[in-house]
Amino acid sequence: MEDTNSSIYALKTSVGQERNVARLLARKAKMPGVGILSILVPESLKGYILVESVTKIDLRNPNLKVQHLRGVVEGKGGITFDEAKRFLKPEPIISSIQKGSIVELISGPFKGERAKVVRIDESREEVVLELIEAAVPIPVTVKADQIRIIQKEAD
Repeated sequence: MEDTNSSIYALKTSVGQERNVARLLARKAKMPGVGILSILVPESLKGYILVESVTKIDLRNPNLKVQHLRGVVEGKGGITFDEAKRFLKPEPIISSIQKGSIVELISGPFKGERAKVVRIDESREEVVLELIEAAVPIPVTVKADQIRIIQKEAD
């Protein structure tokens, strides 16, 4: 539950280094005077982590010197618990994919290829794609987490 004495702060990190910064901060959280209670690394928030602390986060504190930590997002009183709660259960990627969208495969044998979404199977979280640059249109079935949306379907 939410503690009335703690606040949630957003910390800027190098993009792609969020988990490393969280691990290093978790180690340093055990030191006296740091006051960090919990750390959240939201997948949908690139370059940021959320930290719950009983003390104000001050990067001048030598205990908080961590590689790839860039700064604290300034604001009055930090982030509310309700704002942070939406990162606890992220929206599945399959819900943002539409038929006709242009996507890029990010893993598998067709990594780097562009494709058009032909069909979406939400129950199995699979997407049937048609490779754009292929000479013959080949339907390819992949998991939804193996693609990245480049362009949504034009209305």
